[in-house]
Amino acid sequence: ADLKKSIVEEARLLQQQERSIPWYRLAAKHRLSIDVVQAIFSQAEADAQKRQQQSALVTRTAEEHFDSVLGQCDWEAVSREVGIPLIECLDLYDASTSTIQSRSLIETNGGWSTLDMEGLKRFMATNYADDFAVDWKLAGAFMNVDPLECQRVGLGTFNGPINEVAYRRISELCESKLGWKEIHQHFQQYPDKASVTYRYRWHKLKLRGKTHAMLTAPWTDAERELMKDLINRHLESTTKPELLGIIQRELPTRPISDIRIFYGGYVYGLKTHRLSKGQMVRLQELVAEYGEDWGRIGEALGALPSRARRNWVEFGGDVASHSAWTADEARQLQLLTGSGVQPKEAARLLGIKTQKIHEPLGQKDDTPPRSFWAAADDETLLRMANVPMANATAKWEHISKTLGRTIAACRTRASILRHSRMLERALDDNKSLVTSEVKRQLGLGGAADWSQVSQETGLSIRECLELGQHDDGKARWHYDPDTSSQAMMGRMTSFIKEHYPAPTPVNYRAVSNFMWVVVEDCIHMHEILQGKFKWTEANLERAAALRAQGLTYKEVARRLAPVLSDTNVFAALRRRSPTRKVREPVAAHELGEISRLVDEYAGKHSVVNIATKIRTQVKPGGRCDIYHTIDLCIIAHPHYQAKMRNIDYNDLANRIST
Repeated sequence: ADLKKSIVEEARLLQQQERSIPWYRLAAKHRLSIDVVQAIFSQAEADAQKRQQQSALVTRTAEEHFDSVLGQCDWEAVSREVGIPLIECLDLYDASTSTIQSRSLIETNGGWSTLDMEGLKRFMATNYADDFAVDWKLAGAFMNVDPLECQRVGLGTFNGPINEVAYRRISELCESKLGWKEIHQHFQQYPDKASVTYRYRWHKLKLRGKTHAMLTAPWTDAERELMKDLINRHLESTTKPELLGIIQRELPTRPISDIRIFYGGYVYGLKTHRLSKGQMVRLQELVAEYGEDWGRIGEALGALPSRARRNWVEFGGDVASHSAWTADEARQLQLLTGSGVQPKEAARLLGIKTQKIHEPLGQKDDTPPRSFWAAADDETLLRMANVPMANATAKWEHISKTLGRTIAACRTRASILRHSRMLERALDDNKSLVTSEVKRQLGLGGAADWSQVSQETGLSIRECLELGQHDDGKARWHYDPDTSSQAMMGRMTSFIKEHYPAPTPVNYRAVSNFMWVVVEDCIHMHEILQGKFKWTEANLERAAALRAQGLTYKEVARRLAPVLSDTNVFAALRRRSPTRKVREPVAAHELGEISRLVDEYAGKHSVVNIATKIRTQVKPGGRCDIYHTIDLCIIAHPHYQAKMRNIDYNDLANRIST
């Protein structure tokens, strides 16, 4: 078939370039007789003419069976009338010559109805074994919609915003007291009800002139202090709903969602975050003064009692936060441990450090660090273990001393290595057996029959596919929207779903042997079918070249990968665009003016307000990054340098995370 296609394409190209086709040249090139080449071309011309006649018949019949109310054809009736299978009718249908106008259910009707979704799903289930095997061009012709819209709706990947028609329709359904689950039934192009809910509410906010930034305005310092004060006063004495109600009464302009977010982050920090170094030192003093009265300690420390207690139990022994052991602490610790109290418990009761108890007790920490077995250690172990000796005990004692490990560890490791080496030898034998059988079958002139390979080797078909190492003669597979077979893609996807369902990792060696395609091409095709398209320099250049030819972003995406979106192509080309202008440096007089204004406003306004005020007063002459220059001048100012030197970074980290 490929040879015939090549001959026909070359003959037609020569026919355009020359008045007569040089049959002798084609015959010599393909090593066929002139009569055979002419017969192939004549048959192709006859088939093309027949297809053109059938296409005109199908297109005319489809126009007769078009239902203007439903907006689509009755293709089953068309298939019965012309006597051609349904899929072939859709393939023969010529939309460019038809009077039927393609529709967009999303733009005109506001969404795909239940009837439309059922029709698409029924077409997919009846004619294709797998969703990824669907020819979306034919599906679009069947539904009379754009193929890309049909594909996204059919695969459940549609994520576009709603329009005015859909918004009015959803509003009517909401007024009818329908739930979002029932409303989703009218907009099934979206994967779930949450997608419809989010887009409806976002469109509603847009109509009101509100934006996400306005709804989530940052908390002011006064609001933060009030929130923290209310939480600190009532957290231990009230429930969460009651405390949220108290906060909302104090801050009526704030939505409850904002209050919940702030409350969750702040309370989590109160309960879990580690105290700063200064607070830990203060905690040690309070524990020494009050014992384990966590209520009084928390009040004096300005923290929740539960937080103070957990920080003491978990982090109180951090020697990096405290001074060295004193002689008095060591004496008291030794008295308690001599009375039978465990060292760590004694340290906690005394209110002193809980780590490295061996230091004041006069003990040594000689525990060797745990290490992994290196490859050289494994080889030494196997070599020494395989040496026959009359006294096995003496042999293992010698191995233990040589490797610096216990006898039990050496014995266990040797057993594991022997078992793994035995499995590797068995695996290599099976690989050789399967590969030899595949070579024998290919040498007979046919393709590899994996059922017969399984019978000859005694292994399962899947094991044979995974073990076969013969790659000679495998085909290459590159995605081409005009020639790539949807059935071939569906065959590979079905095999992977059947044998390697998620989260099982895919064995691409088995996929390669099943498809008889090079392994690298199988990996690439599977990745792009999953939407994992890599923007290499070659792909970027190809996309740019296609755009230069006048193709739309949607057409470029289809030529690069089957599930690539036009938005992805646009973003990639935008990042690659060399038209970005280089920023010019700020002039010397402008830099002096910025420094003067920073000196004037430092300490009087917030940093954000300073940058805004300076930007309105300084007008740069060229195209320069004025904001970046202002930020650098502010950071270098002595006022802010002094503030940065006095920062408690642990406390700052707690505040940021809160």
